[in-house]
Amino acid sequence: MDQMQRLAALKGVPILTVLSRERLEDLARTCKWQDYNAGEQILSYHDPSTEVFFLASGKLRVIIYSAEGKAVVFTDLRPGAMFGEIAAIDRGPRSAGVEATEPSTIASLTASQFESLLLREPGVAVATLRHVTAEVRRLSERVLEFSTLAVQNRIHAELLRLAANAAPKQHGEVLFSPSPSLSEIADRISTHREAVSRELSRLGSIGLLRREGSDLRVTDVARLEKLVREARGE
Repeated sequence: MDQMQRLAALKGVPILTVLSRERLEDLARTCKWQDYNAGEQILSYHDPSTEVFFLASGKLRVIIYSAEGKAVVFTDLRPGAMFGEIAAIDRGPRSAGVEATEPSTIASLTASQFESLLLREPGVAVATLRHVTAEVRRLSERVLEFSTLAVQNRIHAELLRLAANAAPKQHGEVLFSPSPSLSEIADRISTHREAVSRELSRLGSIGLLRREGSDLRVTDVARLEKLVREARGE
């Protein structure tokens, strides 16, 4: 990336939008920039490193593998995402691993550099607090789902989350292109691909999903949202 692209990438990070151009230019020079290939690991679970990272381009997956090799997928990260901030703040081991699912460019700051930024820029510090708070709320919601929802309802909730990050809705529909694999959905909600396959087939039979080659269309997002709300008792 050239300097202009780096500035644009950092400007796209929500906690950094309050910075002036001059401050962004300083930050771009301070950051370490690195490219990763698809499939390459950026962080491993319990890694002792403490840098904070900003995703400039590409796509990453936050994931933990059990001792038996089972994948637990937390979320996918897109350009503008910040990650690694927990270890940068408390200097503890990494709470999850991160790997590239597409060729990606990442900027990073050491924990000390990040702390200096927060102390120097109150607006960035407040935005970071809001970011961490949003993550706590998101994880609390996931824990509640795992504890209270049946597998089919967890599948509905995950489809709704994926729909929120998919292409813009048109006429109440969302297209997943390409469709997430059965294993990918299963890894996100701690079940097996057969259960996902059965439920997606059932949703297709009632007209809520439709296969279009390698793509998958949710034909009525509002109806899917209603199913999730009812399962949660809202």
